[in-house]
Amino acid sequence: MVHRKVKVDQKPNRAGLFIGVSAPGIQPNSDGITHHDSSSYGMWSDGQVRAAGQIIGYHHELPASSIIQADLFNQHDGLDKLFRAGDEVVAVLDCTAHTLRLQSPTVQHEIPIQQQHHQQQWVLNVNFDWGEHQVSLM
Repeated sequence: MVHRKVKVDQKPNRAGLFIGVSAPGIQPNSDGITHHDSSSYGMWSDGQVRAAGQIIGYHHELPASSIIQADLFNQHDGLDKLFRAGDEVVAVLDCTAHTLRLQSPTVQHEIPIQQQHHQQQWVLNVNFDWGEHQVSLM
């Protein structure tokens, strides 16, 4: 298992932040983002869940077992639903179980890695929407 902790130091309230993993060396699309790549897995701060570059769910579809602080989850809105400035987000890649687990103050959600990606190498993948963002690896 590999753990990476990302501290969201600065994030505008009306901007999204994606945290996940992907294959090394992927190229951004014309908008400068990489979360669409077929090797990319992770979650946006608004609760969009992605696997193999595709949307597989949204915050309102998360199972109850993935919501670890329901009161805080319900208080957060819009693009800050899962994580926002000041939060620490932990990404845990389990290459034996073939899963990526993301944990923030509000959720702990596991994303299955598709079979075609079981043997690939991985890097942390962070994407930003507009505005001034700052993150730190811990």
